[in-house]
Amino acid sequence: MPSTLAILGGQPLRTRPFPAWPVFDSRERAQLEDVLISSSWGGYPSPNRKAAEFSAAFADYQGARFAIPTTSGTGALEVALKALGVGAGDEVIVPAITFAATPYAAVACAARPVFADVSPANGCVDPESVKRLITRRTKAIIPVHYGASLADLDALMEISRAHSIPLIEDCAHVPGARFRDRGVGTHGALGCFSFQSSKPMTAGEGGMVTTHDPDLEQRCQSLINCGRRRPGDTFEGPLMGANYRMTEWQCGILLAQLVRLPEQIEHKSRAAARLRKGLGAINGLKPIARDPRVTREVIYAFIFLVDESKLGLSRNRFARALRSEGIPCGVANDPVYRSALFPRESAAYRKACELAGASPDQITIDCPVAERLFEHEMVSIPHECLLGDDRDLDDIIAATAKVASKATELAAAKLQ
Repeated sequence: MPSTLAILGGQPLRTRPFPAWPVFDSRERAQLEDVLISSSWGGYPSPNRKAAEFSAAFADYQGARFAIPTTSGTGALEVALKALGVGAGDEVIVPAITFAATPYAAVACAARPVFADVSPANGCVDPESVKRLITRRTKAIIPVHYGASLADLDALMEISRAHSIPLIEDCAHVPGARFRDRGVGTHGALGCFSFQSSKPMTAGEGGMVTTHDPDLEQRCQSLINCGRRRPGDTFEGPLMGANYRMTEWQCGILLAQLVRLPEQIEHKSRAAARLRKGLGAINGLKPIARDPRVTREVIYAFIFLVDESKLGLSRNRFARALRSEGIPCGVANDPVYRSALFPRESAAYRKACELAGASPDQITIDCPVAERLFEHEMVSIPHECLLGDDRDLDDIIAATAKVASKATELAAAKLQ
């Protein structure tokens, strides 16, 4: 192993690339050819053969009664909230660690997103924080399954039942995951998935809503299709929808991706176990453990925590040095309520707060665990790195050990 850190002028431990993403082969090509010659490329009002096939296949894989394809995971969240009737003056509890799409969906309904703190064990929403934030205005709770971890669905479903508040699972990171042998997206009223470019199965963009409830399925179908009703729909009242329909091109690609997904899930889960063992042996690093209730683990990001007091080096400097050694890794600096993609000074957010009886300038957000994890501790490795072989994983472990072994030197160095 080279003794000098790459960031300090040495040679990087690794120079060859990790596996590329997305993964595709003749199966995706065949699906696209099939759509091309069918002349049915969009959704309704064409026959949407691929959409029907993909809906059925995905619902079966997740264990849901219904699955409704959408244009994006963001759209799925918005449609799910509107299907529940969430609107002006309502509140939706969301975790402080998530992408901006989660609170945005509430604002899109003119509802106020209320930010809950997260568990220090895995970065998913803390049920105790959720309990403290419930008011008479709370109309939905959106836990986010984050990175490779699942939110505590036992505790959250107990809260949902006790307060009669629907749960919408944000499953954007973990298609195929199972909690207590039951697919995510089937525990609450609705589940929402994303097939954006970086996700574990992808068509570049796209999303999905899952549910067991026939009335909610009808509402979701209407909301994604400009408010149209299908023959036989029985839900009450008119709905104002929009065009959130997934194209046949995307559905075809995702049918191929779904066939490949189970093998990829198992491969990455085995890789994660190897990384947990290797990185866990390095003083100052703590991989996020797999919850024993997770009976099928899906990796979107392999996450470990840096303890600066033990390592002797800040998380940010550590991650920068690890990248210099040829290991892709990322850090997040702000919880979602501080994200530039979710500006709380925006007119839409301020109006949603005011409609819920809250002065935007007087709202206090108290999420110390989320701030500590995001600003000082979390490091993530993208899932495609776990699609390689043992040599790839051992390079990650070796590069991490190399940086950790030079922590004192690196902490004292002046970097450009």
